[in-house]
Amino acid sequence: MLIFLGMFKIEVKKGLYMHTKILVTALTLSLGLTGCSLQGSASNTADNQLTDNSVIPKIDEVDPKPFIDKKSYPEYYLSIPTPPKDNSLEFERDKKIYKETRSLKDTEVWNDARTFATYDPSYIARFFSKETGLNISKEKTPWTYYLITRVFNDAKTGGTKSTKQHYQRVRPFVYYKERTCSTIEDDRDHINSGSYPSAHSAYGNLVALILSEIVPSKQIEIINAGQKFGYFRVVCGFHWQSDIEAGALISSYVNARLHTNPDFLHAMEMAKKERDKLTHPKN
Repeated sequence: MLIFLGMFKIEVKKGLYMHTKILVTALTLSLGLTGCSLQGSASNTADNQLTDNSVIPKIDEVDPKPFIDKKSYPEYYLSIPTPPKDNSLEFERDKKIYKETRSLKDTEVWNDARTFATYDPSYIARFFSKETGLNISKEKTPWTYYLITRVFNDAKTGGTKSTKQHYQRVRPFVYYKERTCSTIEDDRDHINSGSYPSAHSAYGNLVALILSEIVPSKQIEIINAGQKFGYFRVVCGFHWQSDIEAGALISSYVNARLHTNPDFLHAMEMAKKERDKLTHPKN
């Protein structure tokens, strides 16, 4: 059985699935920054300057301090499309995709959507390890792990929060009065929070952009994985398709801003050196 869902083609057969990207998002805007070294602002330097360039700063993995203060991020609702109106063709598309994904219940993609309905950096590291060719972990790739952990609030608080609050869009599982693939507690926590844009999509796509710069030879695989991470939120029932597309767009804007921050650029440099030691070990 084939289901066409805008960004992906899902083939469901005995619990297996595959996805093929058929929509190119604005992520390419940000990919053009690969390898650049832009100068950060004086305020960012003063706020985030590392005291020892060889030591990884300690961070709170549950609520990490962003590289850039949330007040320094613009109001992204001024630069992204507005969410589809109730009587629009775009909203009809959102509803059609939501209904189609209900047939994925109890398949492998449904179970994966449940497993990765988290911001836990250890799960994010596991999710992207195959595509990067790196066994990402706090122990084996500490700088890479530090990066994907710390950018969480750049994506969520700096990138999507104000836009969510501005639109307060109703989530699909609330709209249809149904359950998601997650727990009842998780559903309750999301009933009154805005759906547009998806913070999971923004975070997953941002991590993909960062990792594709660290491992450029795996760029396509990593970018596809980032899009799949966002798509899981549609499968789970927390988001409309247009929510995750808006989240992907915001991730490219956040990535561009991060490349003006000296601490982020330093962490990227250290992660690339870390990659080199793993892929080209000395005898």
